[in-house]
Order: sequence, then structure tokens, then C-alpha cells
Amino acid sequence: MKSAVSRVVVAVSIVAALGATSACGGSGGDDGEKSAKPGAGSAKGGAAAARLEQAALVTGDVKGYEVEKPKGAGKAGKAGSSGKAGKADPAGCAPLADILGTGTGSAPSTSPRPEAYVSRTLTRTDDKDSTTTRVGLSAYAEADAERLMADLRAASKAKKCATFHVGGHRYFGVRPAGAAGANLGGDEVVSYKLAHPMGEYVARQTITVVRDGGTLAVFDASNLYDPEGVQRDREAERNGMESVGTPKADEDPKVAAAIVDAQLGRL
Repeated sequence: MKSAVSRVVVAVSIVAALGATSACGGSGGDDGEKSAKPGAGSAKGGAAAARLEQAALVTGDVKGYEVEKPKGAGKAGKAGSSGKAGKADPAGCAPLADILGTGTGSAPSTSPRPEAYVSRTLTRTDDKDSTTTRVGLSAYAEADAERLMADLRAASKAKKCATFHVGGHRYFGVRPAGAAGANLGGDEVVSYKLAHPMGEYVARQTITVVRDGGTLAVFDASNLYDPEGVQRDREAERNGMESVGTPKADEDPKVAAAIVDAQLGRL
């Protein structure tokens, strides 16, 4: 009972805590030559939204996972304006948080805004893993998508971005990460890790972003590090009892290859 309740609390908390950031600025481009792909420059408004909605994961696509639309997420459509939490410091680090949106089901706060956006939240149907994975699909003009990926790649490798702030939010432990997935198609991939405080916990995220033409697929795996929970687990194990399975300090979340493969297979 305790394990199930803890997993629900963790999942809700993680999704609610995902990045709150400001736009990173810049100008967009347009490329109509690849309009067959979701997110191409000529796929505007409802057409782009319909393509993303059709490509989004559903329960049954990934064995062992439940797929849900995040609460508060509207129907697929043109991405609206999301709240800003302040400028990034250093400014060049903004893309690392902008791509994650400003909360549950919200579109990325990049500049330019995506033409359309949909998201899904995936959680395990068993108690083997407390990681929550949010998958977001965003449609951009292809030139804009290429620029966003270049900005992400540069920021994830920059020493100045190892720790940065966006308004009152502090991010740390930023570093490049290996990409998951056996069928990583698309045109390019950027993966990185980061963490940020959330009360007495530390929210940890591993992000993989895949560009396929003008579509960006963002895989954001998250868990919470709870020092007191880890200590309780150790005491339970010493007493011969079953532990809750709280993620330990060295257990960063992993983007499951099965999720990446399934989503890219639908694009």
C-alpha cells in the first residue's frame, strides 16, 4: 500500500515540477520542401496539430507502460503563450529549460513558439521503476527546429551551464548524456541531464531530444531523490521488511529505449 501511494505521489510531483522558464529569443525560418513530415514549414495550425495527435503514443504502444494525456493539457492545436518565470542566467543556458515547457502539458517556451504541440505521460504499470517519462511532440519550421537543436547542443556542453538559474529556479548537474533507443532515426539527437531542488527533494531529469525534419520529439524521464526515503528503505531492509524502492543518489532516471523506439516509429 505504501509503495503504491508513494509511486503515485512521486509521479504527480515530478510532472508538476517540470521546468518553468522564459523564452530564449531568436528568429524563425521557413522550409516548405519537407511538408510531408509533421512540423514542416507549410504544415500550419490545425494540419500540424492533427499530425502530431495522430503520431502521439497511446496505451498499448509500449509494453508495461500506461500512457495518459497530462491533466490540464488541451487538445492538440496551435501552442498558446505560456507563463514566463524570468530570464536565464547565463542567458545561453535558456534552451535547456525552455524545451521542457512551463508545467504539466504545456508547450515548450522556446522562441519561436511551436506551431503545434502534444504531450503524453508514461508510467510503469508495475512497481519496478518510479521514473515518470513525459513525451512531447512539437512542430516547427524546419530551420527553427535546426537552430533550437544547435542551441541545445551548445548549452548542454557549455561549462557555464553546469549550473544556471531561470528566475527563482536553480538547475545544476547539467551534462551531456547518452541517447537511448535502438532505432534512433530522425536527423539529429541531443541528450543531457539536469536536476533542480523541489522542497526537501531533488527532481532529476534525463532529456533526449530527436529532430525529424521540423518535428522535435522530447523524451523527459524524471524521478525524485528523497534522502529520508532512502534511509527508511535501508532500515526496512535491515529489519527484513520490503522497501518502497526510493531512487538512490546515484540512480538518475533513464529514458527507456522502448519508449523512444515506439514514438519514433509513429512519426
